[in-house]
Amino acid sequence: MKKTVKYTLLTLSIGLLSIALLWSLGLWVYQPISMLPAGILVAVWGAWYIKQKKYPGHTQLWLWGLVVLNIVTFKLIPGPQPEQWQTPWARNPEFTLSADGTLLTITNIRDFEYRSVTDYTPRYRTETYDLRTITGADFAACHWDGMEAVCHTMMSFNFADGRHLVVSAETRLPEGEEQTAIGGLYKRYGLLYLFGTEEDIYGLRTNYRHEDLMLMPLKASPEKSRDMLLNFVSLQQEAAKKHTAYNTAADNCSTGVINTFRAVAPHMPWYYNLLPVHNGDIARVLFNHGVVKSRPGESFEDFRKRCYLGYDPAPNTAPEYSEAIRTKINRQ
Repeated sequence: MKKTVKYTLLTLSIGLLSIALLWSLGLWVYQPISMLPAGILVAVWGAWYIKQKKYPGHTQLWLWGLVVLNIVTFKLIPGPQPEQWQTPWARNPEFTLSADGTLLTITNIRDFEYRSVTDYTPRYRTETYDLRTITGADFAACHWDGMEAVCHTMMSFNFADGRHLVVSAETRLPEGEEQTAIGGLYKRYGLLYLFGTEEDIYGLRTNYRHEDLMLMPLKASPEKSRDMLLNFVSLQQEAAKKHTAYNTAADNCSTGVINTFRAVAPHMPWYYNLLPVHNGDIARVLFNHGVVKSRPGESFEDFRKRCYLGYDPAPNTAPEYSEAIRTKINRQ
C-alpha cells in the first residue's frame, strides 16, 4: 500500500513537473527575456557541478526551482505597450460620468463601415447615455468553424431611445502580430474592452465573417443592467491603466463577462467560475439557472435556435440592423 501511494505521488509529481517545464519552454520562446534569470540558475547549477565534480542531488527540486523562477519572471513582465496597435483595436474608449452618476459619455465608440472583413473605413463616435433610461441587457455568444466548446462572448446594453451599446473584451494585437492560442498565454497581446455599435461588432460577424452568433435576452432589471455596464467601464479603465495582457486561459473574452454576471445571478455554482476556460457552455448554464428570457416549456436547444441570428440578417447600418435581429428573435 505504501509503495502504491509512493509511486502514485511520484508519477503525479513528474507529470505536473513535465507540464510546468513545457509551459516554461513556451515562456522562453514567446518572451526571450525570461531566459536571463533561468540562465543564471543554470549557471549556478553548472558551477556546482564543476566545483564538486558531480551532479547536485535532488534534481526534481532544482527543476521545480527553475519553474518557480520562471513564474516569478512571468509575473514581473509588464503587459504589452507597442508603438502601434492594429487598426481595429487602435483606440481606447474613454469615459466621463456626470457628478450625479446619471449621464455616461463614451468617446471612441467603434462604428466601422465594412465592405469586407479586411476592407473597412474606421469610424468612431462619441455618445452620451442616460443611465436612467437603460431597459435591459443581452448576452451574445459567437461560434466559428463548427466549434461548440469555445466561443467569443459579448454584451449589449439597451436604452429606451433605441440605441444599443456593445461591450466586447478582445485580444488587442500589436502591429505585425498574429494571434495564436499559445501566444495568448505569454503576455504577447493586450486586453481591450471594446465599446461599439451592434452594426459594427455584431454585423462584422454575421454579415462578413459568417460566424454563428446567438443574441440572448437576459432577465436583468434596469438597475442590474446599469451596474453591469458600469462594471465593464471600470474593467476597461483598469486594463488601460495597468496595460493588462490578454491571457487565453486566465483573462480572456469571457472572464469579465463571467464576473459581471454575478450581479444578475449571485448564487451560480462554483464551477461557473471555470467557464472562461470552456466558455461554450456559458449560455447553457445561464439558461439552466433562469438568467435568460426563455419561453415557458422551451428547451435550451429551442431557445438557442430561436436566438440564432443567421447570416446577413440585415445591412450593418443603424438602426435597421438592431431592429432586424431583435424582430427575428421575437418572431420565431
